[in-house]
Amino acid sequence: MKYKNLVDPELKKAAVSLPYNKFMIYGDKVTHGFISRLTKTVPNVNRRILVTQGYNDLHFQTKIFDPGNNHEKLPALVFIHGGAFSYRAASHHIQLAAIYAAEAGCRVFLPDYHLLPDHPWPAAWHDCLALYRYISENPDLLGIDEEKIGVTGDSAGAFFAEMLCSLYEQENLKKPCLQMLIYPMTDLDTEQESMRKYSDAPLWNLKAHKRMMAYYFPGMSTEEIRKLMPMQQQLPRFIPDTYIETAEYDILHDEGTSYGKKLEAAGARVEFNETAGTFHGYDSAINSRIASMNIKKRIAFLKNAFK
Repeated sequence: MKYKNLVDPELKKAAVSLPYNKFMIYGDKVTHGFISRLTKTVPNVNRRILVTQGYNDLHFQTKIFDPGNNHEKLPALVFIHGGAFSYRAASHHIQLAAIYAAEAGCRVFLPDYHLLPDHPWPAAWHDCLALYRYISENPDLLGIDEEKIGVTGDSAGAFFAEMLCSLYEQENLKKPCLQMLIYPMTDLDTEQESMRKYSDAPLWNLKAHKRMMAYYFPGMSTEEIRKLMPMQQQLPRFIPDTYIETAEYDILHDEGTSYGKKLEAAGARVEFNETAGTFHGYDSAINSRIASMNIKKRIAFLKNAFK
């Protein structure tokens, strides 16, 4: 399919096909440090580093984005970036973290969790779980309102955000006050219409998706992996307010919509934003009109849920 003729005009340059393999993963590890240091964020947002222990007691870093010199207790947003369980936070993730902090008036925690190929499942999940637990148990130290801790993530990062919101009772955690899911991964059904229809979509296609799953869940059966998927898990009694943003030309479009409907059926308040003319990862073009418009919708949701 010729997506450059279908997507929003501002996204045409970004509508490219990218390979996904271990060579690309290792390449990101080499170049990421330079990209991260060169990324400029919005004014009046301070950045600092928190070091905690996660998977197998290994240390990992989390970037904290603080709005201005605000020393009051603020809401907290745990932002679990996407990247196929393989890539560290991209420049647009860093920019988004700063925007969320500045515009929604919250402290944003962006973890640098353990990644493929050295750390398959469940390493990153244990990191995210440990960070959420640390934040909720140290509100005074971190300057946050313990009753206003939300989670967000895009793609593979949304998978972990969903798990935190599904398993907080089981893990004896504080209930998140919100979940904001951006083109989320929620299931293991490759027969959904969007999987077939957009199998060759820009940035993330079906071939790459299947390879990622094989990398991340090595030696596990299809049924074992399926049981881990948020779509297949039992929901908790209380589900936080939810925002789900899907991209039109995305293999994950249908599973994001289906998950939102599951949450709604269980009594959750769900805000859907089905973006048109977009594809998976479209907001990497962060300065485009369409990305800016949808980021404003995310900010509005955050502000309302943090009230």
